[in-house]
Amino acid sequence: MVTRLLVLVTVSIAALLPVAACGTSTSTDQPPSDDAGDASCTNPNVIPDGGGEPVESPEAGTAKCPSGICNYQAQTGCAVGQACRPQFTATSPDVNPGCEAAGEGKAGATCALGSDCAAGYFCAEKICRKQCCGSDWSACDPGESCIRQLQVRAGGVVIDSGMDLCFPVGNCDPLDSSSCAQDLMCAIVDPTGAVACVPASSAKPGESCAVTGACAAGAFCKVNEKTGVALCRALCRSEGCGEPACAPGQGICVHYNGDPTGVGECTPE
Repeated sequence: MVTRLLVLVTVSIAALLPVAACGTSTSTDQPPSDDAGDASCTNPNVIPDGGGEPVESPEAGTAKCPSGICNYQAQTGCAVGQACRPQFTATSPDVNPGCEAAGEGKAGATCALGSDCAAGYFCAEKICRKQCCGSDWSACDPGESCIRQLQVRAGGVVIDSGMDLCFPVGNCDPLDSSSCAQDLMCAIVDPTGAVACVPASSAKPGESCAVTGACAAGAFCKVNEKTGVALCRALCRSEGCGEPACAPGQGICVHYNGDPTGVGECTPE
Protein backbone atom coordinates (compact mmCIF):
# COMPACT_ATOMS: atom_id res chain seq x y z
CA MET A 1 0.00 0.00 0.00
CA VAL A 2 1.28 3.43 -0.90
CA THR A 3 0.13 6.64 0.76
CA ARG A 4 0.36 10.14 -0.64
CA LEU A 5 2.39 13.11 0.49
CA LEU A 6 1.49 16.62 -0.64
CA VAL A 7 4.21 19.22 -0.88
CA LEU A 8 3.32 22.62 0.58
CA VAL A 9 0.61 21.03 2.71
CA THR A 10 1.42 20.10 6.29
CA VAL A 11 1.10 16.36 6.84
CA SER A 12 2.32 14.89 10.10
CA ILE A 13 3.83 11.44 10.31
CA ALA A 14 2.45 9.35 13.13
CA ALA A 15 4.60 8.80 16.16
CA LEU A 16 3.86 5.85 18.36
CA LEU A 17 1.53 6.81 21.15
CA PRO A 18 3.07 6.30 24.58
CA VAL A 19 1.41 3.61 26.67
CA ALA A 20 0.75 4.93 30.14
CA ALA A 21 -0.96 3.34 33.10
CA CYS A 22 -3.87 5.21 34.62
CA GLY A 23 -6.56 4.81 37.26
CA THR A 24 -6.33 3.61 40.84
CA SER A 25 -4.20 0.73 42.02
CA THR A 26 -5.70 -2.55 43.16
CA SER A 27 -4.44 -5.46 45.21
CA THR A 28 -5.46 -9.09 45.53
CA ASP A 29 -4.70 -11.98 47.81
CA GLN A 30 -4.93 -14.40 44.90
CA PRO A 31 -1.61 -15.81 43.62
CA PRO A 32 -0.75 -15.09 39.98
CA SER A 33 -2.02 -17.60 37.47
CA ASP A 34 0.47 -20.20 36.31
CA ASP A 35 -1.00 -19.79 32.81
CA ALA A 36 -0.09 -16.10 32.49
CA GLY A 37 2.11 -15.62 29.46
CA ASP A 38 2.28 -19.39 28.83
CA ALA A 39 4.10 -19.65 25.49
CA SER A 40 2.88 -23.24 25.11
CA CYS A 41 -0.71 -22.10 24.70
CA THR A 42 -1.87 -22.99 21.20
CA ASN A 43 -4.96 -22.47 19.10
CA PRO A 44 -6.07 -25.29 16.77
CA ASN A 45 -7.51 -22.69 14.41
CA VAL A 46 -4.08 -21.17 13.75
CA ILE A 47 -1.61 -22.25 11.07
CA PRO A 48 1.70 -20.52 11.89
CA ASP A 49 3.40 -21.53 8.64
CA GLY A 50 1.02 -21.45 5.70
CA GLY A 51 3.74 -20.96 3.08
CA GLY A 52 2.51 -19.04 0.07
CA GLU A 53 4.44 -17.23 -2.61
CA PRO A 54 8.00 -16.37 -1.57
CA VAL A 55 8.84 -12.70 -1.18
CA GLU A 56 10.55 -11.72 -4.41
CA SER A 57 12.83 -8.80 -5.14
CA PRO A 58 10.86 -5.73 -6.24
CA GLU A 59 10.83 -4.62 -9.84
CA ALA A 60 13.62 -2.15 -10.49
CA GLY A 61 12.28 1.25 -9.54
CA THR A 62 14.81 3.08 -11.70
CA ALA A 63 12.95 2.01 -14.84
CA LYS A 64 9.65 3.18 -13.34
CA CYS A 65 10.78 6.76 -12.77
CA PRO A 66 9.39 9.32 -15.26
CA SER A 67 11.55 9.83 -18.33
CA GLY A 68 13.48 13.07 -18.55
CA ILE A 69 16.93 14.55 -18.46
CA CYS A 70 17.71 12.71 -15.20
CA ASN A 71 16.49 9.83 -13.05
CA TYR A 72 15.05 10.30 -9.55
CA GLN A 73 16.24 6.97 -8.13
CA ALA A 74 19.49 6.39 -10.00
CA GLN A 75 20.49 10.08 -9.79
CA THR A 76 21.95 9.98 -13.29
CA GLY A 77 21.88 12.88 -15.74
CA CYS A 78 22.90 15.74 -13.45
CA ALA A 79 26.27 17.38 -12.88
CA VAL A 80 28.32 16.88 -9.72
CA GLY A 81 26.82 18.86 -6.87
CA GLN A 82 23.31 18.68 -8.33
CA ALA A 83 20.33 16.43 -7.60
CA CYS A 84 17.57 15.08 -9.81
CA ARG A 85 14.22 16.17 -8.34
CA PRO A 86 10.71 17.12 -9.59
CA GLN A 87 10.67 20.53 -11.25
CA PHE A 88 7.40 22.50 -11.25
CA THR A 89 6.03 26.02 -11.02
CA ALA A 90 2.92 27.75 -9.70
CA THR A 91 1.84 28.71 -13.23
CA SER A 92 2.10 25.48 -15.23
CA PRO A 93 0.47 22.10 -14.44
CA ASP A 94 3.57 20.19 -15.52
CA VAL A 95 6.08 18.23 -13.46
CA ASN A 96 9.31 16.91 -14.93
CA PRO A 97 12.62 15.52 -13.65
CA GLY A 98 15.28 18.22 -13.54
CA CYS A 99 18.56 19.16 -11.89
CA GLU A 100 18.95 21.51 -8.95
CA ALA A 101 21.46 22.27 -6.21
CA ALA A 102 22.17 19.50 -3.71
CA GLY A 103 23.33 19.72 -0.12
CA GLU A 104 24.67 17.12 2.29
CA GLY A 105 21.65 15.96 4.32
CA LYS A 106 20.71 12.30 4.01
CA ALA A 107 17.94 10.13 5.45
CA GLY A 108 16.60 11.64 8.67
CA ALA A 109 18.53 14.90 8.48
CA THR A 110 16.53 18.06 9.15
CA CYS A 111 16.02 20.45 6.26
CA ALA A 112 14.31 23.71 5.38
CA LEU A 113 14.96 23.70 1.63
CA GLY A 114 15.55 21.07 -1.01
CA SER A 115 19.10 22.33 -1.33
CA ASP A 116 19.75 21.12 2.24
CA CYS A 117 19.44 17.48 1.14
CA ALA A 118 22.04 15.43 -0.73
CA ALA A 119 21.53 14.06 -4.22
CA GLY A 120 18.98 11.25 -4.06
CA TYR A 121 17.10 12.83 -1.14
CA PHE A 122 14.09 15.15 -0.99
CA CYS A 123 13.06 17.56 1.77
CA ALA A 124 9.60 16.46 2.94
CA GLU A 125 8.04 17.69 6.18
CA LYS A 126 11.42 19.22 7.12
CA ILE A 127 13.19 15.85 6.91
CA CYS A 128 15.45 14.57 4.11
CA ARG A 129 13.86 11.42 2.68
CA LYS A 130 15.48 9.04 0.21
CA GLN A 131 13.95 9.07 -3.27
CA CYS A 132 12.62 5.95 -4.98
CA CYS A 133 10.19 4.96 -7.73
CA GLY A 134 7.58 2.26 -8.26
CA SER A 135 7.45 1.19 -4.60
CA ASP A 136 10.96 -0.28 -4.94
CA TRP A 137 11.77 -0.91 -1.27
CA SER A 138 15.26 -2.15 -2.19
CA ALA A 139 16.21 1.48 -2.91
CA CYS A 140 15.60 2.44 0.73
CA ASP A 141 17.85 2.22 3.75
CA PRO A 142 17.28 -0.57 6.34
CA GLY A 143 14.20 0.13 8.42
CA GLU A 144 12.49 2.08 5.63
CA SER A 145 10.34 1.25 2.61
CA CYS A 146 9.24 3.06 -0.55
CA ILE A 147 5.71 3.79 0.66
CA ARG A 148 4.94 7.48 0.13
CA GLN A 149 4.00 8.97 -3.24
CA LEU A 150 5.08 12.56 -3.68
CA GLN A 151 2.45 14.97 -4.97
CA VAL A 152 3.11 18.61 -5.78
CA ARG A 153 0.92 21.65 -6.39
CA ALA A 154 1.76 22.82 -9.90
CA GLY A 155 -0.24 25.42 -11.76
CA GLY A 156 -2.78 25.49 -8.95
CA VAL A 157 -3.58 21.78 -9.13
CA VAL A 158 -2.27 18.74 -7.26
CA ILE A 159 -0.26 16.43 -9.52
CA ASP A 160 1.60 13.16 -8.98
CA SER A 161 5.29 13.80 -9.40
CA GLY A 162 6.02 10.21 -10.41
CA MET A 163 8.47 9.95 -7.52
CA ASP A 164 8.11 8.05 -4.25
CA LEU A 165 9.86 8.52 -0.92
CA CYS A 166 11.30 6.12 1.64
CA PHE A 167 9.69 6.37 5.09
CA PRO A 168 10.29 4.42 8.32
CA VAL A 169 8.49 1.10 8.79
CA GLY A 170 8.17 -1.37 11.65
CA ASN A 171 6.98 1.30 14.06
CA CYS A 172 3.51 -0.05 14.94
CA ASP A 173 1.46 -3.20 15.48
CA PRO A 174 -1.30 -4.01 12.93
CA LEU A 175 -3.18 -5.88 15.66
CA ASP A 176 -3.10 -2.96 18.09
CA SER A 177 -5.41 -0.09 17.17
CA SER A 178 -3.67 2.20 19.67
CA SER A 179 -0.20 1.92 18.11
CA CYS A 180 -0.81 4.83 15.72
CA ALA A 181 -2.03 8.36 16.30
CA GLN A 182 -5.67 9.35 15.79
CA ASP A 183 -6.93 9.14 12.19
CA LEU A 184 -4.05 6.79 11.32
CA MET A 185 -3.86 3.02 11.40
CA CYS A 186 -1.10 0.42 11.33
CA ALA A 187 -1.10 -1.41 8.01
CA ILE A 188 1.04 -3.82 6.00
CA VAL A 189 2.68 -1.55 3.44
CA ASP A 190 4.83 -3.76 1.21
CA PRO A 191 5.23 -7.42 0.18
CA THR A 192 7.94 -8.03 2.79
CA GLY A 193 5.41 -7.60 5.60
CA ALA A 194 6.68 -4.19 6.66
CA VAL A 195 4.16 -2.16 8.65
CA ALA A 196 3.68 1.57 9.13
CA CYS A 197 1.11 4.12 10.25
CA VAL A 198 -0.98 5.33 7.30
CA PRO A 199 -4.23 7.29 6.85
CA ALA A 200 -7.16 5.23 8.09
CA SER A 201 -9.46 3.56 5.55
CA SER A 202 -12.93 2.11 5.91
CA ALA A 203 -13.24 -1.13 3.87
CA LYS A 204 -14.07 -3.95 6.29
CA PRO A 205 -13.32 -7.68 6.12
CA GLY A 206 -15.27 -9.26 3.27
CA GLU A 207 -15.61 -6.00 1.33
CA SER A 208 -13.87 -5.39 -1.99
CA CYS A 209 -10.64 -3.42 -2.08
CA ALA A 210 -7.95 -2.23 -4.45
CA VAL A 211 -4.77 -4.27 -4.23
CA THR A 212 -2.76 -1.10 -3.61
CA GLY A 213 -5.42 0.39 -1.35
CA ALA A 214 -5.92 -0.03 2.36
CA CYS A 215 -8.61 -1.83 4.27
CA ALA A 216 -9.80 -0.71 7.68
CA ALA A 217 -7.55 -1.13 10.72
CA GLY A 218 -6.95 -4.79 11.46
CA ALA A 219 -7.58 -5.93 7.89
CA PHE A 220 -5.51 -6.56 4.77
CA CYS A 221 -6.34 -6.48 1.04
CA LYS A 222 -5.75 -9.90 -0.51
CA VAL A 223 -6.42 -11.30 -3.97
CA ASN A 224 -8.12 -14.70 -4.02
CA GLU A 225 -5.90 -16.88 -6.21
CA LYS A 226 -8.89 -18.85 -7.49
CA THR A 227 -11.30 -16.02 -8.27
CA GLY A 228 -8.88 -13.15 -8.85
CA VAL A 229 -11.11 -10.95 -6.67
CA ALA A 230 -9.50 -8.70 -4.06
CA LEU A 231 -11.26 -8.64 -0.69
CA CYS A 232 -10.34 -7.38 2.75
CA ARG A 233 -9.30 -10.11 5.16
CA ALA A 234 -9.18 -9.71 8.92
CA LEU A 235 -5.72 -9.94 10.47
CA CYS A 236 -5.15 -12.22 13.45
CA ARG A 237 -2.47 -13.44 15.84
CA SER A 238 -0.76 -16.49 14.35
CA GLU A 239 1.25 -17.54 17.40
CA GLY A 240 0.64 -18.46 21.01
CA CYS A 241 -3.02 -18.46 21.93
CA GLY A 242 -3.94 -16.71 18.71
CA GLU A 243 -5.53 -13.55 20.12
CA PRO A 244 -7.06 -11.63 18.47
CA ALA A 245 -8.55 -14.65 16.73
CA CYS A 246 -10.68 -14.92 13.60
CA ALA A 247 -14.36 -14.30 14.18
CA PRO A 248 -16.89 -17.03 13.33
CA GLY A 249 -17.22 -17.35 9.57
CA GLN A 250 -13.87 -15.68 8.81
CA GLY A 251 -11.96 -18.95 8.51
CA ILE A 252 -8.60 -20.03 9.94
CA CYS A 253 -5.76 -17.74 10.98
CA VAL A 254 -2.89 -18.47 8.57
CA HIS A 255 0.54 -16.85 8.57
CA TYR A 256 1.82 -16.63 4.99
CA ASN A 257 5.20 -15.65 3.60
CA GLY A 258 5.13 -11.87 3.43
CA ASP A 259 2.98 -11.41 6.55
CA PRO A 260 4.56 -9.66 9.56
CA THR A 261 6.02 -11.96 12.22
CA GLY A 262 3.23 -13.33 14.42
CA VAL A 263 0.48 -11.92 12.21
CA GLY A 264 -1.81 -14.01 10.04
CA GLU A 265 -4.79 -13.61 7.74
CA CYS A 266 -8.27 -15.00 8.43
CA THR A 267 -8.45 -17.36 5.47
CA PRO A 268 -11.75 -18.93 4.35
CA GLU A 269 -11.69 -22.72 4.61
